[in-house]
Amino acid sequence: MAHVVETGIINGVEGTTRAQQLSRLKEWKIYFLGQGVEKVVLSEVGPGNMDGTWILAIHHKSGAAFGATYDSYFKNPKSYDALMEKWQKAPRLKMESFAITFVIDDF
Repeated sequence: MAHVVETGIINGVEGTTRAQQLSRLKEWKIYFLGQGVEKVVLSEVGPGNMDGTWILAIHHKSGAAFGATYDSYFKNPKSYDALMEKWQKAPRLKMESFAITFVIDDF
């Protein structure tokens, strides 16, 4: 069986503090956990007040669980769009890179 990991490289927006960046990342974590993901792992690569860079990894239990997050989006895209609009009005982070990895456990 495979599980899915969504990984994003995220930079802080110039002029934001580490505390502001962490606050937004906490909002994202709460949101994704509310969508039923297995876990959200945050790694700090560069100090937030100087060159804030973060790795955000969202772990799904399976490919089906990953697909369910997309299904929930298409059932009610306005909810997600409203959340993104809120985040864009007060930008603290910007996504630099994003990947989806399928990790096979059965080998």
